Amino acid sequence: MNAGFNGFYGDNNIELDLIQRDFPVTRKKVYMNNGAIAPIPISTIKSITDFLLKYSKDGPDSKMIYEYIVSLMKELRIRITHLINCDLDEIVFTQSTTEGLNYVCNGINWEENDSIIIRGGTHEHYANYLPWLQLSKRKGVKLNELEIDENGYFDFTNLEKFAKKKNTRLITLSHALYNSGAIMPVEETGKIARENNILYCIDAAQTVGSIKVDVKKIGCHFMAFPGFKWLCGPIGIGIFYCSKNASELLIPQSIGGESAMLSDQKGIAYIESPQRFQTGFRNYPGVAGLESSLRYILRLGIANIHNKNIKIANILRSELVKIPGIKIYGPEDEKARTSIIPFYSSNSDARNLVDKLEQNDIIFAERDIGRGKKIVRASPHFFNSEEDAVKAVSRIKNILK
Repeated sequence: MNAGFNGFYGDNNIELDLIQRDFPVTRKKVYMNNGAIAPIPISTIKSITDFLLKYSKDGPDSKMIYEYIVSLMKELRIRITHLINCDLDEIVFTQSTTEGLNYVCNGINWEENDSIIIRGGTHEHYANYLPWLQLSKRKGVKLNELEIDENGYFDFTNLEKFAKKKNTRLITLSHALYNSGAIMPVEETGKIARENNILYCIDAAQTVGSIKVDVKKIGCHFMAFPGFKWLCGPIGIGIFYCSKNASELLIPQSIGGESAMLSDQKGIAYIESPQRFQTGFRNYPGVAGLESSLRYILRLGIANIHNKNIKIANILRSELVKIPGIKIYGPEDEKARTSIIPFYSSNSDARNLVDKLEQNDIIFAERDIGRGKKIVRASPHFFNSEEDAVKAVSRIKNILK
């Protein structure tokens, strides 16, 4: 691969061919389930293997390995600062988006009369709904659920009404929706949060790596996202962004020698963030893998990735609407959505269609679009080609005949 990936979006497909060589799944399948878990490039697999070999060769508890791991974690943090525009000490390594969101949900000292604003209730991904629902039952915190339209958007009048209530402590919102692909107005919501002195938490599982994300512009205090979706990193590692001015508001949910120390008279003193939230060993092979994947993603460029993804998504969308009985969900305006394309067929239930597509080496997913209605979701990424989109739609046509 050359440093600039010149020509990646032009008529010649040299760079795309090189990229597809980095993703072995593309030799066998049309993989468009990146909104769940993305494949990882060969270079990331090599980085994980190299880490484990060095770990074994130099001794897992040696000074050399310790210094190597410290350096590796710093490198990963530097790449994340470039990715989301934050500071090094605002980055906490987690297992997943879910774990990061639970840091917020379980770390705030809630009072019984407190309330939380959440968009659409069960229309949210369960990772950003079930923790808050459990909190409401456990602590008596009230959930104010914003009514939504078919694509998942909400009315700002309702948001402002809830935000002005005396006991509102936090707004939690997905940056982009896992089911409709709609990009939420996170910056406008951040402005309302600031004006009303409310904490603001973002689930960015469907945006980091697929569109530009800037925590400073969004104005959020917390953000969680995984390494294994649009960043093409290994499973079992995620990132929790915790702004400096909000880190002291969270009580760490676990404690150990890495996160705290004894103070006078056997008291406990937490180490400064991010270490205060990182008890025990981290997923160091995952750190090595994610650092490699981020080098890959940042070299391509988020803007280039987004443009490519939308191009493939638009081909899917324009071809799917020609099939009788197909209804496409999500915004029509490409600026208002990610590359996620959700659709429903009146001629086949979603699970059956997804299964038959997999039998034809086309990997989509079944998801819930709201109120229990199941849809098929395609989520293409930069290693997919226009031919992949055409082939996928052709298979769908054949299955539905």
